[in-house]
Amino acid sequence: MPLFLDTGFVIALEVTDDQNHPTATNYWKSLKSPLPKLSTTSYVFDEMATFFNSRGLHHKAIEVGYRLIESP
Repeated sequence: MPLFLDTGFVIALEVTDDQNHPTATNYWKSLKSPLPKLSTTSYVFDEMATFFNSRGLHHKAIEVGYRLIESP
């Protein structure tokens, strides 16, 4: 079954001072290898990029965006 990545989860994984970072990181580490198929939407992609860009973190928007786009 695919795992849906929503905006809050992606942000919590990437922002170390996010209140949900420890929980998101622990959950991510608990996933079995190989990872399940990941799924998201263009809306989540847009929200993630907007979140990072609006906080002056354009480099992070690019980094995460590339990882999402390049992911099988």
